[in-house]
Amino acid sequence: MNLINDLSKLGEESTYQKNKVTHPKGFEPGISWDGSSGWVVTQPMSGPPADWKKILEVWNLPTDGSVEIIEPIQMRAWDSQTKDGVQRMFYYKANVRSKLQKVDTNELISVIQKWKPPKTIKKKIENDNAYVVSYADLQIGKMDGDGTAGTIERVLTKTDLAINRLKLLRKNGHKISHIYLPQLGDCIEGFNSGGGNRTWRNELDLTAQIRVYRRLLLHIVKEFEPLADKLIIPCVPGNHDEAVRIGNTMATNSTDSFNLDAASAVAEAVQLWGADHISFVFPKFDNLSVTLEMGGAVVGLIHGHQTRGKAITWWANQAHGMSPIGDASLLLSGHYHHLNILQSGQKTWIQMPSLDGGSQWFADRAGLDAPSGLVSFTIESGKWSNLEIL
Repeated sequence: MNLINDLSKLGEESTYQKNKVTHPKGFEPGISWDGSSGWVVTQPMSGPPADWKKILEVWNLPTDGSVEIIEPIQMRAWDSQTKDGVQRMFYYKANVRSKLQKVDTNELISVIQKWKPPKTIKKKIENDNAYVVSYADLQIGKMDGDGTAGTIERVLTKTDLAINRLKLLRKNGHKISHIYLPQLGDCIEGFNSGGGNRTWRNELDLTAQIRVYRRLLLHIVKEFEPLADKLIIPCVPGNHDEAVRIGNTMATNSTDSFNLDAASAVAEAVQLWGADHISFVFPKFDNLSVTLEMGGAVVGLIHGHQTRGKAITWWANQAHGMSPIGDASLLLSGHYHHLNILQSGQKTWIQMPSLDGGSQWFADRAGLDAPSGLVSFTIESGKWSNLEIL
């Protein structure tokens, strides 16, 4: 060493070297978490974690059950140099996510599957008299009121009441052969309402909502099937079941609807089932309405969001524009969650109550809430009558 180095040296230099532990690539201990999903990699371990709750706790993730580990869990074994020499270490990596599902979907579906309505015997009746049972605004997945479980129980119970009422009407002399089960939209709560700012009030994730509704609809069809010479299920899209929105605006077309998709799946099941007397009616592409004949009357079906609260004016404009629904003498709609019957000349508009558990948002805003209900009525020789809320 030269003289300058000798004179400038502070003294004895430290000979300590940190024992660097190397980790397999992609398994470096740590966490990635954006508030709803991510991954966790453990520190080197001698074996699998006995309790992942403790692992979550190390990385300051919630341990109250609101965050779950997603299978499968990855594992790597790695020989690493430590101060005690080369050691085999085990690393475990798991994806984690917040539990969107606040209720047990399987438990909800099992309620539908286990429901045992009274047995019925199909009778052949030669006429086109109609019995109509309108299902509107189930909004499966919504937590308000008694939540999704309450909506399921309500739909099952009121469907049984509708079947019992049909039997009573026939017993009292009404010769009814055709049964119509309009699905008037908002079958699910979805994640689009208010531009997505109320998603935190959903009990079920999107696919679970659709699955529960689909199985409910299949149950309804199976219960009415033995009672009808013809069973017709007309379906229209709602706003909550719009499939794609950007911000608060529908981004595709009017028939891109989870309501229509779920009903289409049930229609395919019925086709495989071989039940030729059952049919589904859907809107034309990019259309929000269905028009068809029921019991000799022309009936129009809409969800109702397109009227912006002015159904009669909207309907009159449809007639002026010579659209099919303008020819209807009876208009059925949902969306506004309360019963309203308005007759204007030879035309009648029936606004259906909802089947959900209510709306806390509306109650907070208006100080009241409308009761849930399932509306049934008959159409015979072109005239509707015998309306009852079940």
